[in-house]
Amino acid sequence: MKKSILTIIMLAIAVIAMADNRSMSLKNLVSGTDLSGNYLDLNMNTMLVDQCHGGEMLLLYQQRNSEAMLYSSVEQGFRWKKDNRGGIFQVTRMGLLNSNNTDRNVKGNTGFFTTLDDLMGNHVWTRNILPVYVDDSANVVLGYRARWNSFNGDVEFHSKNIMYAYRLSDGKELWQDTISHYTRWGWNNVMYLPESGYYLVWTDQLLLIDPQGGVVRRVNVNSGRYGVPVGVSHKDHSTDHNSDADYAFTPYVDRGYWTGIKSNVIFKDGQIFLADGEDLYCMDEDLNVLWFPQLPKEKTSAMRIRIDGDRITLLSTGIAYLEGCSYEVGKPFVAQFDLSTGKPYFIKSLDINGKIQDACLGNGKAFYLTSNGLNEVENFTNPSVTVYGKDVIGKTEEISNHTKYALDGDKMMAMTCQDNNVYLVGKDGMSRLFDGNANKVVKTVATSELYDKTSDNVYTCMNRDKKGEITDDPSNLVITGNNGNVAAHFNTQFNGAFYNDGMLTVVMKTGIFSTKLCPRYPRIDPLALLEN
Repeated sequence: MKKSILTIIMLAIAVIAMADNRSMSLKNLVSGTDLSGNYLDLNMNTMLVDQCHGGEMLLLYQQRNSEAMLYSSVEQGFRWKKDNRGGIFQVTRMGLLNSNNTDRNVKGNTGFFTTLDDLMGNHVWTRNILPVYVDDSANVVLGYRARWNSFNGDVEFHSKNIMYAYRLSDGKELWQDTISHYTRWGWNNVMYLPESGYYLVWTDQLLLIDPQGGVVRRVNVNSGRYGVPVGVSHKDHSTDHNSDADYAFTPYVDRGYWTGIKSNVIFKDGQIFLADGEDLYCMDEDLNVLWFPQLPKEKTSAMRIRIDGDRITLLSTGIAYLEGCSYEVGKPFVAQFDLSTGKPYFIKSLDINGKIQDACLGNGKAFYLTSNGLNEVENFTNPSVTVYGKDVIGKTEEISNHTKYALDGDKMMAMTCQDNNVYLVGKDGMSRLFDGNANKVVKTVATSELYDKTSDNVYTCMNRDKKGEITDDPSNLVITGNNGNVAAHFNTQFNGAFYNDGMLTVVMKTGIFSTKLCPRYPRIDPLALLEN
């Protein structure tokens, strides 16, 4: 045992020694000062594949020599470096998950095999599954039997619908159960219930799953139906993953089935609220139904719900999905119900102007993006619709629910659909934040200048070409203090940046820059010091 541990340590040291270490500085555009740190030169183009825990562990890939590397920002060095075998990578606390259908340890099989290598690069276990859900906090990985169809490029799942649960740390089987996922989008709704420690999963049924013991309860709810669309929207919509886990995957959908005829899921005060194509439900944490008023089935479509005081508001968008593309299905309407009893207050049809592309529900208002512009719906009890055309919102192509950020003076502004702010993505390369209270666009920014939040206090704006590939031009990196103000702004070549426990790690194109923001005064908030 001692010999193997010593060997691992020596290998890690050897890998680190392959790279060129030197000092480096980044210019802070806010203060004009230099931020010095250590630069690990990798001497070739390096891509960031995955990260976990705010950048504590980074999985890197060098395409030229097909090598994968696991970098520790805490240790400022590599845990391992080895040949890449392809597949789906994910970094967890337990190690690296790699899924592919050509596992070298299993002969004569064409199925997907998931392998776990520990954080030092040692093989731990291999199982014949493709993961659909991984939660390293619960020490569990869930998956189905599957294989890759090389003819059409599809993932084909085993017809028996058997879900397998394995302990992530050692691959021990915890349970298996039949969990169908063939007629609706699969695991696009996963919610962790903190009081019970169970997962709420919406597949072909609504499921309550104990990660260690299996399915606790099943409730039949609908999320789609066979039918004929009213008309076609030319916008391609991908399914959003509403998961609280590290990783979730939508495995399969019946190609003859209209999906998305359901709502988001709200968990509040120990109660679960959701709507399917027939009813609005209120359930307790054990999935006991407390009330379920019926909805006009012929009108239901993709729905949005939100809680407003003692009422729950429901918006039917008038669209649904077939193979990921949106179509006009059902009819748009708004409804309100008593939060305690489910008693309906009203259900009002909406006269929306133009072909519907998307919709969102605000605070006392609803917004529909159509071929004629942005339809603003006010006064739900007696709805009135105002249309804002291209002269107000520009050439808009979608309402985005993916949060982006933009520089707004010395702060970062969230570009997101929240309350009555509507985030619009334009065909002209511009994104706009429409204020539904002021009825005007309050922020316009080039889509190429929007930031992603990669970890606490760190925002990145990558310079990409038309294909979405990171270019050789410098990109922007912003660090904010805990007061929300911009503390540092760097312009340099990189493809990822993370802040963890006072350590800033920047993955450059050919190396890694790291620095302690406050190395000499560990008891002082480094971000606060940077601000001063």
